[in-house]
Amino acid sequence: MLDGTSRFTCKGEKIYHSFRTSTFTEYTVVPEISVVKIDAAAPMDKIYVISCEVATGYGAAVHSAKVTPGSTCVVFELGRISSAIVMGCKASGASRIIGVDINEGKFPRARALGVTDCLNPSNLKKPIQEVVKEMTGTSVDFAFEAIGLAETMVCGFGSQ
Repeated sequence: MLDGTSRFTCKGEKIYHSFRTSTFTEYTVVPEISVVKIDAAAPMDKIYVISCEVATGYGAAVHSAKVTPGSTCVVFELGRISSAIVMGCKASGASRIIGVDINEGKFPRARALGVTDCLNPSNLKKPIQEVVKEMTGTSVDFAFEAIGLAETMVCGFGSQ
């Protein structure tokens, strides 16, 4: 909760909320500020909780990096924030978007959102930044890292 407490316990231990929504629970307790009334006529199979990752990722590409038309981008990790980064790159007119993730199950969705090339670094014999440079002939114009790991940040810088 906003006051640092939790309403959940398991075997006497407190369980803290994730992003104040605890969406992996059947029932949850949230602060009043987090509650939004959904119209009864709204199709429940189309209702989705959108958290800050959409504004964060899309904004990183469109407003912070200012991706330019015809540019080449590389996006490390293809989760929720990165999906929004990909959408921002595509909306900005990037001609090539290289997606990097060790989970190939994310590739179909990434392609549907605009990724043109998918790479799994686990399957490569060279460092990912070398492969990206070989693919582009030089380097990328924009590199995005949405994991928060020093190793992938270094790969991002090395791709430019």
